[in-house]
Amino acid sequence: MKEQIIQLEPHDDIDSVRDKLGWVRAPRVLLVFPDDPHCHILRNKLDLVLLQRDATRRRAQLALITRDPVVIDHAGDLRIACFRSVEESHRRFWRTARARLEVSRSERPTPLDADLAEAGTRLHSEAARPLHPGLRRALATSLFWLVLAALLAGSAVVLPGATVRLVPLSNQVTVTTLITADPEAEPGLVDPSRALIAARVIGVEVEGTTSVETTGSALRPTDKARGFAMFTNLIPDQTTIPAGTLLRTSAAQPVRFITLSDATLPGQIGQTVEVAIEAVEAGFEGNVPGGRINQVEGPLANRVGVANPEPTRNGDAAEVRSIAEDDMSRVRALLLQQLQQRAYAEMQTRLLEPTEFLPLESLSVVLVHAETYSGYAGQLQDRLSLTMRATVQGVAVDERLARQIAYAEIAGKVGPGYQIGSGSLVFRVGEVSQVDEQRRITFVMQGAGDVSAVIDPEKVLDMVQGTSVSEARRRLDQELLLAASPQIDSWPPFWPLMPALPLRIQVEVEGQL
Repeated sequence: MKEQIIQLEPHDDIDSVRDKLGWVRAPRVLLVFPDDPHCHILRNKLDLVLLQRDATRRRAQLALITRDPVVIDHAGDLRIACFRSVEESHRRFWRTARARLEVSRSERPTPLDADLAEAGTRLHSEAARPLHPGLRRALATSLFWLVLAALLAGSAVVLPGATVRLVPLSNQVTVTTLITADPEAEPGLVDPSRALIAARVIGVEVEGTTSVETTGSALRPTDKARGFAMFTNLIPDQTTIPAGTLLRTSAAQPVRFITLSDATLPGQIGQTVEVAIEAVEAGFEGNVPGGRINQVEGPLANRVGVANPEPTRNGDAAEVRSIAEDDMSRVRALLLQQLQQRAYAEMQTRLLEPTEFLPLESLSVVLVHAETYSGYAGQLQDRLSLTMRATVQGVAVDERLARQIAYAEIAGKVGPGYQIGSGSLVFRVGEVSQVDEQRRITFVMQGAGDVSAVIDPEKVLDMVQGTSVSEARRRLDQELLLAASPQIDSWPPFWPLMPALPLRIQVEVEGQL
């Protein structure tokens, strides 16, 4: 229940207290006596009787905050509630009686006797006598001055005006809350109790290509081994060995060589001829020890024998870059990231509503339609490229719904008698803290707003009308929660009183319509 607390001063008497009580509009009134054992005010029981009657006329309950035993004793006789502190008055029930305003039948005055009334009437029954001319002039002069005084008094009531400017006490309230956006919730859902709002899933199909430098290494054959082969005639006939004749070793993985020029064996068994040879394949494999080349391929295989008396030499290879397994994983991860960025830009421009935002953390590739690599693991290649076409999805969140959650939390911190300045509200979406398997997004939402005391202009008019300007300032400063002293501009400037008519007083409260 609304109550009004009136703080009494050591110099207050019954008249000043009744004047303060006259401004009360609340259903409960607390009179707080000075907490000074040497200060004794309102110790007369009749004072409390008058205060109780004034409170009853205003339909208000009266209670006292005092430690004075005399006042407590009188209040007990009159059944006025007394407490030691304001906090105690909020915890305990007020046992307060209302003053009796009607006079009982036994206390009413005795009716006037009929004979006395008749006798009094006879005293004034004589005929009126004509007034003396001098008396008539005096009466006319008096009437003139009375009318003039009435006109002046009326002007004093109607003509003056005043403007009261008030700046209510205010402070800023800030909140930081975690909000969950659920794409499976009913569209438009806002649940402040669970900090839950609805969201929606959006997606696009994108395609792209990217490449990376390979990090693997392998040997690439560069030079072919060379040497000499000694041919031996196995028949009595002359044999011609043409250039390009194939020779090989007898190992499981044979190494092949070719002759570089034509040669002729004399027609006698055991005759020999030396011919220059070169490995068919470049690389270290062509470097074989002496005696390893021992077979001839083709039609000469049964007619001649062959051997290399010296090792073949100068077969060489160089280390070059190749595709590693890690290169394939790396180029795929890079392309997926680029496709998500491309999809994010496309969804921002094509699919989002003006009040929605799309957290980057909500993006995911849900389907890869095709991917093609430019090589395979181990292949000699300086760069590896990948082309991919995929569908990317994200969760769009409506910031208006999130603001409603933050506003509800701000409103919960505003006490009675205060209001939130709508023009002062500021909201900011913070970082995403979690995206679960159901694609629900939990993110930080911050809000702030100015909260100011509510000032009733009607109450201000009741407090200041007809009082002096200085008294009006004092009352406003004492009764209202203000950030600055009240400013009163009166017209005419020299007039010391506030207008008696409420229509002549304009109340302006900063930040309040």
